[in-house]
Amino acid sequence: MKLKFLSLSICLSVLLVGITACMENMKSDEFTDAAISEKIVVRVTMPEGYHYSVEGLKVTLTDNVSGLSYYGTTNAQGVATISVAPGFYTASTETSYRDSGGIIYLFNGQTLGIEALKGSAGKEVEIMLLGSKSSQIVIKELYYGGCFNSTTNKSYSKDQYITLYNNSDQPAFLDSLCLSIVHPWNAPTNGKLSDWVKPGTSELMDSIPASSMVWMFPGTGQDNILQPEQEVVLCLNAIDHTVAVKESVNLGKAGYWAMYDPIMTKGQTSPEAGVNLMTGIWKTGTSTSFIISVVSPGVFIFTLGGKTPEQFITDNFSLNPNTSNLISAALLVDKELILDGVECFRNATDTKRFRSEIDNGFVMTPGSGQGYSVIRKVDTEETALAGGRIVYMDTNNSSNDFEVIEHPTLFGQ
Repeated sequence: MKLKFLSLSICLSVLLVGITACMENMKSDEFTDAAISEKIVVRVTMPEGYHYSVEGLKVTLTDNVSGLSYYGTTNAQGVATISVAPGFYTASTETSYRDSGGIIYLFNGQTLGIEALKGSAGKEVEIMLLGSKSSQIVIKELYYGGCFNSTTNKSYSKDQYITLYNNSDQPAFLDSLCLSIVHPWNAPTNGKLSDWVKPGTSELMDSIPASSMVWMFPGTGQDNILQPEQEVVLCLNAIDHTVAVKESVNLGKAGYWAMYDPIMTKGQTSPEAGVNLMTGIWKTGTSTSFIISVVSPGVFIFTLGGKTPEQFITDNFSLNPNTSNLISAALLVDKELILDGVECFRNATDTKRFRSEIDNGFVMTPGSGQGYSVIRKVDTEETALAGGRIVYMDTNNSSNDFEVIEHPTLFGQ
């Protein structure tokens, strides 16, 4: 019986290899040099007031339907000519520069809705770079998809958490720092744009819609200090999840922070003793739980710009431009107030919700409910310049800055 089974397995393997090779050939034939004949000319320009070089920048053109990408490099004039197959594309690029004072300036940009028609002449488009500075506090890890409970043979997703890290050499103060998720909860797909675009365009608004709930670190200014190289864990359900699910993590440790309110989020589990409570400053809809997408969340941290929570809410509350349903209402957070953000996709054809200054790319796991987590990569060059102090990648592009790991870093701790 074993010999027969082995022979059958070998036959099946050969058949599968043949089929795979055939499919690869079909894919290759579909995009031969003759097919990839349309040219897009991309010109990259620096924002006003900045005079850094735009030579040698990698420009990526991504087909919004197939997910295929094509690449080019800018010349001394900031121009890249890229051959592509007919389709609809998004162009993107980024770079960074360190000034003499050690401040790192980040430049990101993208242009949406580029149409490459078969047989047309080279289409010219521009990417106007947008400038920002590297943030002192960054999102180090986002564990959002949950794990697989081998006892029940079901996915378990109540153990989501976010880790913030002080990526600088100076103490950081968490007081009044806020966290929320971007609207919509799941990234738009099938070519659909975010609801929050400038009228008549495909360009995202200058303010990012904070959705569902907004959470804030309490304190009067210097109560909650995050020293260099220190991190802080934010949880939705701050309990020891390993008691019920051995594949999960312990989030009930003293010093962790819970996004929990006994009235606002009574559907969540009460945190264990010693866990700190963040303050819920805003909520919309009727949900009794703070929910983060398990397939394609967008998470960001921001400040209130010196305003009280009450004044910030009054000034920034907005109904969704496409519906008056309060569930889709948001607080519009100006891009200048956002310190960091990470956007996750379920596949490469999802549509962006963050402007390029916040996240010019995306990160995604192989699937939800399997224990995967996304974590920021160590920047070896900056770490060396910092004398060995761990510095994480921060180019405002999650495609570059993050990687996927098989288990969250808190697993087994």
